[in-house]
Amino acid sequence: MEVCGWGVWVVLYCATMNNEEAVSERVARWLQRVGLNQPVAFILEAIGPLAFLGAQAAFLMEPLIGASDNPVGDLARLLEDPTQVSELVERLRTEEEGC
Repeated sequence: MEVCGWGVWVVLYCATMNNEEAVSERVARWLQRVGLNQPVAFILEAIGPLAFLGAQAAFLMEPLIGASDNPVGDLARLLEDPTQVSELVERLRTEEEGC
């Protein structure tokens, strides 16, 4: 039985997916607090599968922010998963309708 790097990566990624719900909630609250929930929802819907590139850009910006628990890092991790992106868009849209 041979274990390749890909299999190890998938296992490590799946181990962190339990925390993704909390990440999407934190990102949604942060975007609503700064008043960007509607523009970000629109942009995420418009770019679709290219959100992965946004994740890479956010990962590059993360060290500039400095804090280990920052919303840019949360957003980067969230943008890597298309399912989480669509859930974030739904959350941003429903929070706006509730106001």
